Amino acid sequence: MNTHINYSIIIPHKNTSELLQRCITTIPYRKDIQVIIVDDNSDSQKINFETFPGLNDLRTDIIFTKEGKGAGYARNMGLRKAIGKWILFADADDVFTDGFLEHLDKYKDSPYDLIYFGISRVGKKTEKRDHLYKEYDKLIKNAVEKRKHDAYKYTAYFPWGKMVRLSLIKENKILFDETLVANDRMFSIKTAYHATAPHFDSYKIYTYMAEDSCLTQIKTMEAKYTRFCVYVHANRFLEDISKKKYKTNLVRPLKNLINIQDLKYFHEGIKIMKENGFNLFVELFHLCLSLPQKIGIKAMNAFTKVKKNNCSEKMRS
Repeated sequence: MNTHINYSIIIPHKNTSELLQRCITTIPYRKDIQVIIVDDNSDSQKINFETFPGLNDLRTDIIFTKEGKGAGYARNMGLRKAIGKWILFADADDVFTDGFLEHLDKYKDSPYDLIYFGISRVGKKTEKRDHLYKEYDKLIKNAVEKRKHDAYKYTAYFPWGKMVRLSLIKENKILFDETLVANDRMFSIKTAYHATAPHFDSYKIYTYMAEDSCLTQIKTMEAKYTRFCVYVHANRFLEDISKKKYKTNLVRPLKNLINIQDLKYFHEGIKIMKENGFNLFVELFHLCLSLPQKIGIKAMNAFTKVKKNNCSEKMRS
């Protein structure tokens, strides 16, 4: 490993060169920084590859992929190229905060192997998203002040806003899922689990630019099923490491697989739950406990109806 590189910053990119340029502009030029841009098969009609951001920047390594497999695949490609002591991730349409390197430098020679920082969010205010990021602020504050670490470690699934030792990733063979959705969940959970010396700092080194975000939720039934499978496997892992309180309840993502005309994905979802030791009605019971009584009863009745219809279809066949 090149000992002169302290930080490798990995940035997946697709079709947003102006925003990518803005992102890398927020990374000061220093000889101990490696910037790795992995282009996920951008459209030549949208991107001028002759003026691609970072081409003339000596600190920048650019990987042009043709597979178009998504951000998880791109991040894994970046990890193969990384030579820094510490790994950071960014999305091409986000930015680092002013002075963030000063806060990284406090820890570059520390004994820690995973450092969590705060994150900011700008634009596209929605009640749901605002509440989510306020909750992250609360969780990292509790981690810093009250040493309640697990709640943040096992629920903050985004890869950015963290500084991970490359040796932690390599020694434990941790990679991103190469799925088009939810590729970062298992990576975040596994790095949290394998870290023997985590640390928390509430300073916000990174800003999620929601107003400019080019990430669109893929809403095909196949994508929903893929996301559901990731949740199931993550839940299985959390149970296996005795962190089941941080599992995602599977009822809502399973509900997204219901299509009255074709219940194929719903049936597959039930199957993969069983294969991993999960029961629909146990999940539903726990969900109902967390809901107001009327809503809980309504949810129970809805899934009971689907179950009955499923049994009727099997009898007819």
